[in-house]
Amino acid sequence: MFVVHVLLNSFYVFLFLLLTGSVAYYFSRYRLAWISWTTGHVWLLLTCSTPLPRYLVQQREQRYPILKLDNQDLSLSDIQQVVVLGAGHSNAPGYPVHTRLSEPALKRLLEGVRVHKALSTTKLVCSGYSSTGRQSQAEALAEMAIELGVLPGDTLLQPLAVNTEAEARTFTQRFGKGNQLVLVTSALHLPRAMFWFEHFGQNPIPAPTNHLVMPDPGYEPFAWKPSLRKIEMTQKLLHEYAGMLYAKFKVGKQR
Repeated sequence: MFVVHVLLNSFYVFLFLLLTGSVAYYFSRYRLAWISWTTGHVWLLLTCSTPLPRYLVQQREQRYPILKLDNQDLSLSDIQQVVVLGAGHSNAPGYPVHTRLSEPALKRLLEGVRVHKALSTTKLVCSGYSSTGRQSQAEALAEMAIELGVLPGDTLLQPLAVNTEAEARTFTQRFGKGNQLVLVTSALHLPRAMFWFEHFGQNPIPAPTNHLVMPDPGYEPFAWKPSLRKIEMTQKLLHEYAGMLYAKFKVGKQR
């Protein structure tokens, strides 16, 4: 697990290559040291300075368009559930719920509430567990939704789902297969979420939010300026690539 954690963090990869090069140099493996150091610096350049991270993230985030509700499609009239996937929170005492929700979780919830209020017959399904045994992500999301005007009876909880696969499985166990639902999650995460919900026999309508790259006219999004934000994007992108690879491998193995 430690090796996987390192490989999914672009900065850790850089440090690992530097360390490998230093150890190789110490043992007079000069060629290996040169290759490791060079690879490390090229990797750092690619992930923190080039336009590559922003480009790859944007390509993935734009697979599904933003859900438009101004002129409601008649196909949305039969939807019964708006599912908001978890994205982290804190149980620090004394803080209001909107500050305890992570930024991705708050943005997902806001999108879920927007859709729920536009489709008045739906239930807002809040998902996510607690690693500490205290208030779950689902409960925190529902609490915030109620503060935003959602009726308590319109919030449903999935407090035991520990990851995307479990969220899709838990939903299916509760509501059965063949549901047309609105699936709300971060745009970068949405392809993997769609994969799992479709695998469990659902018909999700994608509602992406929390975009990391939002093209802005007059602003050059693919600049070469070094940025820690690009390293963060690379890390999240690697996480999604690995998660999708694992999902397809697991499903393929089951067939």
